[in-house]
Amino acid sequence: MNASKFVGELERIDISPTKKTKGPPIFATFLVTTNVDAVDYVTRLRAVLSAAIRTANQADFDSEAIPEILIPDWFAEVTRGSVVVGCDHTASSGSQQYVSRHGEEPWELQDWLFCFDPQLRGWAWWDVTMLSKNSVLLWVDSSGEPAFPCEELRWLAYACGAKKVEGPLLRRLWEWRESHQGTAT
Repeated sequence: MNASKFVGELERIDISPTKKTKGPPIFATFLVTTNVDAVDYVTRLRAVLSAAIRTANQADFDSEAIPEILIPDWFAEVTRGSVVVGCDHTASSGSQQYVSRHGEEPWELQDWLFCFDPQLRGWAWWDVTMLSKNSVLLWVDSSGEPAFPCEELRWLAYACGAKKVEGPLLRRLWEWRESHQGTAT
């Protein structure tokens, strides 16, 4: 992916872009049905995603391990391979949903962090908009590609409390602008 796609990514994680923000013509979206209130879900998602991007920005991807210090403890606990039941009920439930829907084991934290290598990542964060009290739409820039490596994003969505994640589905910039009124803070 072109490195320019990542410019402003951290700012968009912390604060949603305004409707007037210039964006890519096409986004990939993920419809997330949550196990928790959508506002709480977005808070969890932003915290982990921000930590992952900040870690990636400072990481040496040629090393054996990536520092985990910024990653929230609840996410690190559930992202330990075979650990499905942890102290954080929301993360444990999301992890169980991921396993049951995808037939795969939970991700190892180091494997997950290595997916944030800017040389390899096929998407850049754009926004999250709220559809209802228990559903949100994740918007990412995939350079208009309908299929791209994004399983680390799907895992993140589940571990933050998703019951179901559908996508990616392509949508246009004007659709994001229309949905912006439901932006999750």
